[in-house]
Amino acid sequence: MKSLKFNEKGFTLLEVLIVISLLGVILVLTVPNIATGSSHANDELCKSTIKVIEGALTQYEIVNNTELNESKLGEENIVEYLHKQNFLQNMLKCPSGGEYSLEGGKIVCSEHNDN
Repeated sequence: MKSLKFNEKGFTLLEVLIVISLLGVILVLTVPNIATGSSHANDELCKSTIKVIEGALTQYEIVNNTELNESKLGEENIVEYLHKQNFLQNMLKCPSGGEYSLEGGKIVCSEHNDN
C-alpha cells in the first residue's frame, strides 16, 4: 500500500469544492443579466424598426399627398403595403416575432406595444 505524502501535487477535495461553488455563484449572477440584456436589445431594435417604418410612411404620405389609414390598407400589413409601394426596401420584422400595424395613424408592434 502506498502512503500519501503532503507535498504531492494535486488539489484537495476542499479546494475543488470551493472553486465549483464560486463558479456556481458567478453563473447565478450572470445568467439573468444576459437574458435581460437580450430582451432589452430586442426592445431597442423594435423601436428602431418602428422609426424606419414611420419614415417610410411619411414619405408615402408626402409623395401621394394623402394620409394612409387602416381602411386603405384593408387586410394588408403596413410593412407589406409600404414594401409593395417601394417605400421600404426590405420586409422589416420585429426581432421578437411581433407584427407591425397601423393604428390611429401610429405604427405599433404586437409584441412591444408600449413603444
